[in-house]
Amino acid sequence: MTKGKQANHKQDIGRISSLFAGVARVTGFKSAKLHEVIVDSRGNDVGLVIGFTKDYVEVLLFDEFLDPQTPLLLSGKEFTVPINDDILGRVIDGLSKPIDMFGKLEGKRFPVFREAPAVMDREPVKVPLSTGIKIIDTNLPLGRGQRELIVGDRKLGKSTIAIDTVLNQKRVDPKVYCVYVVIGQKESQLKDLLSILDRHNAFLYTTVVAATAGSSYANQYLAPFVGTAIAEYFRDSGKDALIVYDDLSKHAKVYRDISLLLKRAPGREAYPGDVFSLHAKLLERSAKLSKKKGGGSLTALPIVETLEGDISAFIPTNIISITDGQIYLERGLFEKGFIPAVNVGLSVSRVGSAAQPDILKDVTSGIRLALAQHKQLQKLSQLETTVSDKMQKSIHRGDLILALLKQQKHTIVTPEEQTILFYAVETGLFDDIGSEHWARLETYLLDLIRGRYIRMVGKLKQGVFDEKIKDQIKELVDEFKQEFVNKET
Repeated sequence: MTKGKQANHKQDIGRISSLFAGVARVTGFKSAKLHEVIVDSRGNDVGLVIGFTKDYVEVLLFDEFLDPQTPLLLSGKEFTVPINDDILGRVIDGLSKPIDMFGKLEGKRFPVFREAPAVMDREPVKVPLSTGIKIIDTNLPLGRGQRELIVGDRKLGKSTIAIDTVLNQKRVDPKVYCVYVVIGQKESQLKDLLSILDRHNAFLYTTVVAATAGSSYANQYLAPFVGTAIAEYFRDSGKDALIVYDDLSKHAKVYRDISLLLKRAPGREAYPGDVFSLHAKLLERSAKLSKKKGGGSLTALPIVETLEGDISAFIPTNIISITDGQIYLERGLFEKGFIPAVNVGLSVSRVGSAAQPDILKDVTSGIRLALAQHKQLQKLSQLETTVSDKMQKSIHRGDLILALLKQQKHTIVTPEEQTILFYAVETGLFDDIGSEHWARLETYLLDLIRGRYIRMVGKLKQGVFDEKIKDQIKELVDEFKQEFVNKET
């Protein structure tokens, strides 16, 4: 933290009356403001006002081991973070201190706690945000300015979806600047994240705000707000930004611990009554701004962990009601080897096809319905001894779609490649390929596309999807069958 000017309120000298784990009650302040920075007698920033009663001020201390006898003063300033374009590639903590050994942060200071953009300053979400993940781009399309929850039990791949979405922005134009906020995770998970981002050169457009489980309450509480301020810097500059909160269920638990230490009245599941408004104010800051406000966007991907798939618990239902949809990961699918384990039936994107590329929309409009019918047909086929050819063909097509929706982590499939892939499925070009080839079908086909059909991909990227392109896709599939399928039989 930077040193602040000593307060002019000489009569307002605060004394710590109770202190535990960096959560303090301070008496003696008469004019404290919410989110005002507290300083010591030397002008060093030592804490933040997070609430008050008629008898004392509630303060989060930046240093858990601050001497309780230290006299405290009001600084008259709000909590800020220095930001400029050089913030990209940096790793900082929730107190805006660099933890990457690349020196102190420079730039204009921006307030961490801000109001969400007014409704009149927003525009509808229409511009696609490509994730590179087939099951999301085809069934749950996201738009720039959307807030989409990723929810599910631990170890099902929630963070992987968020990381892969960040990695995919490297090849997106116009560029999306990313902020990844780590809250309450293990140090090993943070190291893995940094290693992945470094390996894929994602630090060229990404900033990491990290407050691991061993850091102070102040660090973990402030991390998502600091990350949002950084993302808003790019949004307010007319650019597109993406922020990941990994995860908000741990942030809620930190806020619950802080509130219990302050002896605030507990509510459902012992969470304080204002935990909903805390996250609502945070997530409402993500939006697509109007042209008058620069036209920038901020997309949010909050992550919430459930226990035994219970999305009706307090925090999941809170975040679901705030966001524009949810991506629900199911343990049963994960155990069957369906990765990413997204349950399309329980997942929804309320922006939907409004933000889906037109060429992809044309070829995937029937996938969700086909998957729903596929489940019913499978149940019916188990009851009947004989199955009609039409039903057998529909089951075969549904099995193929499910096989193609599987995807290994950190592998990216562009919207243009997805268009080719699912157009071939929709028109029956893969119907004569046996299931024994499905596991390698996509790998071979993508190699062929990336090696010999780059011009066609370029046309698709421009939005061209005419009869000539469709004929080229048929030629591509014929060539694929000759070179790969026939060799394997």
